[in-house]
Amino acid sequence: MTIHSALDATTRVALAAYLHDLGKLAERAGAFAGDPRLEVNLQLYCPYHEDGRWFSHRHAACTALAIDLLEPHLPPLVRGDPSPFAARRRSGDGTVDAGAPDPTDSLINAAAAHHRPNTFLQWIIATADRVASGFEREEFERYNLGREETATGRNHYQARQLTLFEQIQLEGSESEPKALKWRYPLAVMSPAGLFPQLARDCEPSANEPAQAEYDGVWRWFLEQIQAIPPSHRAALPLWMDHFDSLWMAATHAVPAATAFGVKPEVSLYDHSRTTAALAAALWRWHEANGRTGEAHAQALRTRSDFDVPKFLLVQGDFFGIQDFIFAAGGQTQRQAAKLLRGRSLQVSLFTEAAALRILDALGLPPTSQVINAAGKFLIVAPDTVESRSTLERLRGEFAAWFESRAYGMAGIGLAWEPACCNDFLHSGGQRGEAASFGRLLQRLHHSLEREKYRRFDLAQRSGVVFHDADYRLGPCAWNGRLPADRTDDDGQGGTRASCALSRDQIRIGEAIVGGLDRLLVVDEASRAALAAGNSLKVLEVPLFGYALAFTRSEEATGRFGALAGDGALRRCWDFSAPDADDTEGKRPLFRGYARRFVSGHVPRVAAGDAALNERYVIDGDELIETVGELKTLGMLACEDRVPDEDGRWRGVVSLGVLKGDIDDLGEIFRAGLRQPSFAKWAALSRQVNGFFAIWLPWLLAREYPGVYTVFAGGDDFFLVGPWRTVQKLAGRLRDEFARYVAGNPGLHFSAGIATVKPGTPVQSMAAAAEDALERAKSRDGKNAVTCFGETVAWFDWPAMQAAAGRLEQLRGELDLSTGYVYGLLQFVELHEAASRADRPAPEATVWRSRLAYRTRRMLERRVRDQGARQAWQNTLMKELGAEGIARHGVAFRIPLFNHLYRFRDR
Repeated sequence: MTIHSALDATTRVALAAYLHDLGKLAERAGAFAGDPRLEVNLQLYCPYHEDGRWFSHRHAACTALAIDLLEPHLPPLVRGDPSPFAARRRSGDGTVDAGAPDPTDSLINAAAAHHRPNTFLQWIIATADRVASGFEREEFERYNLGREETATGRNHYQARQLTLFEQIQLEGSESEPKALKWRYPLAVMSPAGLFPQLARDCEPSANEPAQAEYDGVWRWFLEQIQAIPPSHRAALPLWMDHFDSLWMAATHAVPAATAFGVKPEVSLYDHSRTTAALAAALWRWHEANGRTGEAHAQALRTRSDFDVPKFLLVQGDFFGIQDFIFAAGGQTQRQAAKLLRGRSLQVSLFTEAAALRILDALGLPPTSQVINAAGKFLIVAPDTVESRSTLERLRGEFAAWFESRAYGMAGIGLAWEPACCNDFLHSGGQRGEAASFGRLLQRLHHSLEREKYRRFDLAQRSGVVFHDADYRLGPCAWNGRLPADRTDDDGQGGTRASCALSRDQIRIGEAIVGGLDRLLVVDEASRAALAAGNSLKVLEVPLFGYALAFTRSEEATGRFGALAGDGALRRCWDFSAPDADDTEGKRPLFRGYARRFVSGHVPRVAAGDAALNERYVIDGDELIETVGELKTLGMLACEDRVPDEDGRWRGVVSLGVLKGDIDDLGEIFRAGLRQPSFAKWAALSRQVNGFFAIWLPWLLAREYPGVYTVFAGGDDFFLVGPWRTVQKLAGRLRDEFARYVAGNPGLHFSAGIATVKPGTPVQSMAAAAEDALERAKSRDGKNAVTCFGETVAWFDWPAMQAAAGRLEQLRGELDLSTGYVYGLLQFVELHEAASRADRPAPEATVWRSRLAYRTRRMLERRVRDQGARQAWQNTLMKELGAEGIARHGVAFRIPLFNHLYRFRDR
């Protein structure tokens, strides 16, 4: 594969932009307090104010010092070719020659001079910085003159980052900054650290403790940069992908802007990444058009060319996710769980590889990919003739690949939209679609929608899409729509026909079971260097010119350093889940490699499971006893069975299938935030994804180990597990999501729960869950859950669960029979008939008296004392009649079915 010749130079521009605010973390940590070089750097990089004789934005001076400090752990930016920046002169022993000042256009100057830019390259970084924040010209000039104090009244040491979630409002006026109650605690990224806290609990009121928190983050960052494999420094884009994950972990909760009374609502990470993406594209546009001189630096300064389209926002979307994941075949139930996990992760690999292919073909670094979640990505590219022609070619390549491999079941659509600098600005701070950036988001949405409807481009292809498929070996056993290309021994004396995609899905599932939690992506021409073995599992199908292999961390660090050195190792991703033994969820999410949060949780066989064989009333083929192996869906269906007082296992053998997504997310992104900006939009996308892709797997591993992640990320999730456990999990997710979004009542998700037998085809499982979700979404206001075909608002869900628990308690106290509980379903139907009909049938209107009679007859057999019997009569009529059937209506079927399923024999 040919890599674009401008990739390394573009990556250096992106790195300079990415590091431009490095000094904010260092300065707030007090890293260079008392350093004699600081005074010189203040004069070089910081705005000086005659009125008061002081320097503002002192972090810029610290940026230069911090880059010097990190230089031993960075890729070689001094020796070799530093283009487009000027080389720094060094003395013979490699130390800085104090007598030879840095040339004006060094990378370090470009990064540090963003508040006092002079040269063209410095203006590229400065422009990207301002555009990423959405600053109008006058607004930035006021910000550039401002003191380090935020709109919340705290200074730059004390202020903690606001949460965007608290501020989202689709209607009404914006909250005053000082009225906002929630902040993110200043700590390295961890599952627990993703949640906001009340300001009084995490925002210091004095400088000393505030700086101590910054010092802890800064020291962790300096330590962990050394964990990036030194051999990967030779490949600048590869190293930068690792560094991006490190910077995210360190600064996801560090506020980017703390001057001129701004709201500290965007993290330093999101600002850094969007600035780097814009700078790379901006520089490449100017290079391609030969506009790199002093006059063009002046145009950037005056913004006279801010209406010129210089950017292409490239969107990618994986179409047909559910058809692909839930494709049917003749596979055994024993393999179903492994196949589902393999397909889900394969979808993530498709989108990751497609995005990488675009970046490599366009010569862009990893930081140019701003959005990456749930099968979608967004890349910032230069709007050049070369970019557009390359994207057209890649669109055809992707279509041909999926047509030949997946026969239209899936595909990756590409759409792109031009944008100028003005498109990213606040434009007076209007809400949503009235703002320039809001209008840009609307155009992006429409362009991707158009791409969905022209997926097969039938008009250009005379209606012919697919080539003849070769079914001489029959259909694939794992995916009945695809033709098999090979037959193998099935281990049972017969043969199994399969296709390469399905075999890779099984390999992926096996890699997960085997603890192979690193992924190598190499140029396909270097595939021979990946010798398969127990600690290296190579996928059969190359993805868009890349060979992929699963390995362990030590393998990636050691054996493959040479591949990094010659550029063949394009990426090395850590997709391991958060540690299950991290009981408080505070362990940092960085281990030296670029992170991709795509793993999900899968239930595994534990050491004690083999002793509970009587619980698993399933075919022997589905019973797995090997510790560490994936549990089959049949095993999961038995997990909620419990022994009664006689030691007999009770409970229905069923799976709960939970599907949900955030309500009205498109409208939230379009119009939920006042003064939307590129960095703010990227931050909101990342934070939405974090709940399902980072925190949820950690929760499942610790508290719900029997729940299986089919997919979870972006704004939606699909989980399978024991039927009762899944219901409990649904309520927990709703409560935790409310906490995650700072209690904002306008942010919520709806969910559907289907209860199915374990042998149900996966397509039918998916359809049942989708139908349940659609019912929940159809409720006025959404914010609901559907279970057993009944839809209730989330605020009624705890009552459903409490009622089921109360029925279980009554069963123990009164020996409540299954027949009595089953009969309650009839009274629910009668109540429903009486409440809905204009002239209900007479028998429907007397359901209370019939319930009272049935209850009295039951109590006469179970309670001898007349006084106690009357007390129980009153209790049951109140709890089951008035507060149960009369209050909840048909929704009361949920606790009734829960009770009946829980005490069935199977």
